[in-house]
Amino acid sequence: MKILIVDDDDFVRTLMVQTLQSAGHQTEECSDGLDAIARLGTDVFDLVVTDIIMPNEGGISVASYVREHKLPTSVLAVSGYLDDSEGSISNIASYYADDTLKKPFRKEELLDAVLGVSSSAHAERALENM
Repeated sequence: MKILIVDDDDFVRTLMVQTLQSAGHQTEECSDGLDAIARLGTDVFDLVVTDIIMPNEGGISVASYVREHKLPTSVLAVSGYLDDSEGSISNIASYYADDTLKKPFRKEELLDAVLGVSSSAHAERALENM
């Protein structure tokens, strides 16, 4: 699977890239939403894993771009600020993204979330093609 990793934290971004590459995924990385949106305009990805809160443009803008342009790309939104209250970042992100993941997370949680999002997207595409 071709995955775009978007996070302004170098350590977290590197950890995600290494984890996903070791699981056999092809990855590219960006440090902010503006760069991610530019990449999405010129390349096709199966999945975008994006931090929600970043300087310049955040993950909501990235996810919104994917939806508005009807890209064949799933979105996994990641943040340390996720909670279940009404109007929370989690609820906002879940409106735009296919799934959310709360930081800090273990490598296994990231891999499970990526697998879950990709399985869901595959099932939806199969239904659309029926």
